[in-house]
Amino acid sequence: MTEKTVVVTGAAGSIGKLAVDHLSRRGFVVHAVDKRPQARVPQGVVAHVADIEKRSFDEVLRKVRPAALLHLARERRFTVSAAQRYRVNFEGTTRVFELGLAAGVRKIVFPSRHTVYGALPDNPAFMLEEHPPTAGRTFPEIQDLVAADLFASAMLWRNPEAEVVVLRPVNVLGPTVNTLFSRYLSPRRVFTIAGYDPVHQVLHEDDLAVALEYALEPGLKGVFNVTGPGEVPLHVIVEESGAQRLPLPEAVIKLVRGRLGFASIPQGALDFLKFQCTVDGTRFSKATGFAARHDLRETIRSMRARRVEP
Repeated sequence: MTEKTVVVTGAAGSIGKLAVDHLSRRGFVVHAVDKRPQARVPQGVVAHVADIEKRSFDEVLRKVRPAALLHLARERRFTVSAAQRYRVNFEGTTRVFELGLAAGVRKIVFPSRHTVYGALPDNPAFMLEEHPPTAGRTFPEIQDLVAADLFASAMLWRNPEAEVVVLRPVNVLGPTVNTLFSRYLSPRRVFTIAGYDPVHQVLHEDDLAVALEYALEPGLKGVFNVTGPGEVPLHVIVEESGAQRLPLPEAVIKLVRGRLGFASIPQGALDFLKFQCTVDGTRFSKATGFAARHDLRETIRSMRARRVEP
């Protein structure tokens, strides 16, 4: 084991691939873990086919004995059952933490998302890390992710000898990343809710990879919001991404989402098209020196490389 040996779970996913590629280029000894075979990995990266829910993952930890664990394995699809999402996203996370700590892993990084705070009409302008994650009230489809975030945050205090880092990055955009917000923006026609234009924050996928690297710094621990180059109204994001914006009544959107070439998003996500959910990233910037390298225009326009036909 070396100080720069890291196990990355969910390595075959879009964010996992970004992390594995970036960390390998930055001199980390990367062990990429996913239950799916990984066709190509960067030179020097060791790929493991292992499921975090099964004994195969235990064996990887025993064999590798990493200094750090970056837990990215998620069930991101909303088309699967709530029980399956809960099993992977919450129960899988608790298992990764418990096995990692038992194996002597000194640092565990859990990237969550800023949406756990929820989009509510009475949200403060910029929420700090102490603001309670309340998305489950209006967005029950991600209650499993909220529960995993709260569990990971609690592990920070229950295991003071370990370095637990929980990141809550804002909306990640880019040509390869697969998130709910990037999928929403991908069609050539993008609906917004008529009469609403909430402010959103965005982060380029390359900047997310840098933030993940910074989270692995020895000595860092805590819960951190991760912000990008700024914030703009939703209509600016849609139009700068190269899409045609169609403001529609909410009742109509409920009928056309997932049809007629429009993105399919869960019912609970509609509140994020109405109300602001913006966060303060000062704590992470001060602790690590992190600053977004891509400006707002670059970040938003990076979506143009992935535009799909209806």
